[in-house]
Amino acid sequence: MSDEYISNIKNIKSETKNHLYIQEEVEKFDINDLKTIEKTDIFYTPYKNPLDEIVDSINEAKETVYISSYIFTEKRIKNASINAHKRWLDVKIIMEKNPYMAYNINNNFYDEFQKKWIQTVWSNTNNYWLNHAKFLLIDDLSIISTWNISYSTFTKNRDFFVITKDDSINKKLYELFLIDFEWKKEDIYHPNLVLSPNYSRTKIFELINNSKKEIKIYIQYFNDISIVNELIKIKKEKDINITAIIAETSINDKNTKKLIDNWIKIKALEKNKMHSKAILVDSDILFIGSVNFSKQSFDKNRELWILLKDKNIISKFNNQFNKDLKD
Repeated sequence: MSDEYISNIKNIKSETKNHLYIQEEVEKFDINDLKTIEKTDIFYTPYKNPLDEIVDSINEAKETVYISSYIFTEKRIKNASINAHKRWLDVKIIMEKNPYMAYNINNNFYDEFQKKWIQTVWSNTNNYWLNHAKFLLIDDLSIISTWNISYSTFTKNRDFFVITKDDSINKKLYELFLIDFEWKKEDIYHPNLVLSPNYSRTKIFELINNSKKEIKIYIQYFNDISIVNELIKIKKEKDINITAIIAETSINDKNTKKLIDNWIKIKALEKNKMHSKAILVDSDILFIGSVNFSKQSFDKNRELWILLKDKNIISKFNNQFNKDLKD
């Protein structure tokens, strides 16, 4: 047998073992076992403060700057990453080659990073359809967000950022980044993380089905009929308050109308562009990340969400949600 054949057999066994492990962990998942994540905060846009903080963090980095992006067009973050490389830091970037309806938008930055000898790769189409995950790893700091790395995020969009120095989260995110960067067929598992394409639907449905009083949602649109039906079912069976803030362009969609017809409150965000993806259940557990309510996002894309229980973070989120609901 050739060395290549033996290597392929070992890889298949490793992938199978990893898949079975993830499956077992997902099946054991219980909302009540979630922990409060240490050293964590939340920010939202459209304000430039998060941009300043991200650029400052990259400028002050000592070892690593890892970026996983769907759209990357923001010049200050690009320049800070290039300068980090000039300081001999370990800079790695994953970019999506074919963002939906914007197929060449990342090409200029990709070419520039390549010319600067920065380790930059297109996402792996063998493992998932699109890389829609949005996270940065800067030394011991992790940033998980609903954003695209674009100037409009900070000037026009309603987006949320979770910034954490929690050791267990950072370790898993570094693992995930290197898996995707090296095009490996593996996944990671952490109770407080949610990953597509393998198990985001399972965890999100577990979350909303554990609701007892209310569900608050920021989402651009409801394009996945299964979550629409699940929300309607929960509303009918438990009679809890379900409220969603969506993009103005989605207010007349058939699934939106179906939710409204079943006494689920829907509000279009008018002042800013709605780009957030978040769920708050019973003012107790908060989901924030990149997953849209679509079959592609749940089942095909690389997506990343984080679950939070910190009361201060939830209070900040709640305040902003209630303001957007009134405006």
